[in-house]
Amino acid sequence: MPKKIDIQRSAPKTDDRVLKGSGMALAELYKALKALTFYPESHPLREEIVNRAYQALKGLMLGKGLSLIVHRTGLSFADRDESIENTRMTMALAKELFSREIQRLTLLADVSLADFTIFLSLLAQEPQRIIAEGGVEKILRQSGIATIFANEISISAVFTKRATGEPSEAVGADGSASRQDKIPGEGEGAGEGLTADGSAGEGGSSLEGLPLDRLDDLSVAELSALLEREADDGRYAQLASLLSNKCCVLKENGDFDPLFPVLLGLLNQNADETRSEMRRAASMEAFYEIARGAMLEHLLDHLEDESFNLKEIVYLVLHHLGNETVEAVVPRLVASDCPYAKKALTTALLRIGPSAIPALLTLLKDDRGQVVRTAATVLGEMRSRDAVTGLVLTAYHVDTGVRIESIRSLAGIGGKEATEVLLDLLRDDNRMIRRQVILWLGVTRNEGALQPLLDLVMERDFRGKLVTQKKEALLAIGRIGNPRALDTLFLLVRKRHFLASGRWEELKILALETIGRLGGAEACAFLEKIASRGGRLGPAASAVLETMEEGVIREHE
Repeated sequence: MPKKIDIQRSAPKTDDRVLKGSGMALAELYKALKALTFYPESHPLREEIVNRAYQALKGLMLGKGLSLIVHRTGLSFADRDESIENTRMTMALAKELFSREIQRLTLLADVSLADFTIFLSLLAQEPQRIIAEGGVEKILRQSGIATIFANEISISAVFTKRATGEPSEAVGADGSASRQDKIPGEGEGAGEGLTADGSAGEGGSSLEGLPLDRLDDLSVAELSALLEREADDGRYAQLASLLSNKCCVLKENGDFDPLFPVLLGLLNQNADETRSEMRRAASMEAFYEIARGAMLEHLLDHLEDESFNLKEIVYLVLHHLGNETVEAVVPRLVASDCPYAKKALTTALLRIGPSAIPALLTLLKDDRGQVVRTAATVLGEMRSRDAVTGLVLTAYHVDTGVRIESIRSLAGIGGKEATEVLLDLLRDDNRMIRRQVILWLGVTRNEGALQPLLDLVMERDFRGKLVTQKKEALLAIGRIGNPRALDTLFLLVRKRHFLASGRWEELKILALETIGRLGGAEACAFLEKIASRGGRLGPAASAVLETMEEGVIREHE
């Protein structure tokens, strides 16, 4: 279970000045997040902005820590009565956190600058990558950070309806539990006839210990309640089998809704380490039997329904089904033309995690190009090095669409093997492929591609066939953001070209813009020197310097 965070809910109220300052403090957090994505590591402003955000949040903690609830359109305190200013930057910060599936964020009072910086670096990653790696909570734990927590409420515990008939508690927008979102099909009489201790209702006798043939008339909810309380391994296995058979009858009749709480109850029992291995194995066997086939298709129907508001239940079940989910989801992804459904189905595959990779790699060999493209896209979203071997082959597929998706996925995964393939494709006969490679090497800030891209920019090109690629390479170099590129870019701008001088001048102007994006004292000094020249380069360098100064001013506002 995620660690329970102990921040006192009786924290003192802030006065109006602190309330008004909350928006500014959180705006500093948003600026710091953006600084990590904009400035290279060696840039002086990067460290300054991060430190300023850290100090602002420490001031907002009042010595007692800080706990925030994340909404789609803003933020609120979890442990204070006051509200947070709804500014453009606080709304933007909320959007960034929400897209990374952070519903509640807690920073303890003793959080260090180092932990804070690591946390920001984590947030700076693409949302899909964070989700594929198990979510913010898991990555924070793996990083050893014990002063920052996200989503400390367990989704499975929140959504689980106990088989005694109690309504499930769902996490509300404010992070509190509510009973408004019941599992579909639950009636007030679910489990009717059983009390909370698993005995018959008023005037009845205990059902525990009765022969199984005496339990045939019990409902699925009643059997599920008995199963949860059963301590004997042999009887547990028999009850699980009886429950599974009854649920399969409901599936055949199209009555799926009562199966939701049963599936979650079985998952909880399997996760309970106090139970014997035999009981935990029996619970999963029953789970698989109930969740497969028609129930799986029913769950996927819910995922594609935008009005269905308990998708976390579906994702939880699909995660445990593993490969069967992949085989059922991919055909739907291929056939769907609804963006919402595609996103939900892709998320389902991402939630399965690494166990889905073998099935997706098999689909890369499919004869249908659309199926291969879909599998390549999802593998890229998963960011797993295990997928590289399969994607290397599809990067040379006969279908250009498959190749483009494979390139994007390889760039997103990164690493030596993927980078070597992408650099080889820089010489591909297909012009579109070459441009896609350059684009994604830049978007993913692939340091291993920096020198090959610089070589491409400086390559002789008497006929001008490489002009477009050179321009795109300069843009990619700017995105990578490594100051090591400055010396080569300085050389390009200084070098005299007598043939096709106009073409080279265009490249030099773009190189000046790239130098400005890389930033630093050395870049500023070079641009100031070029700005004193005439022709087109002088005014271009002046414009870049002005843009850099405006960016610094905006960061300090």
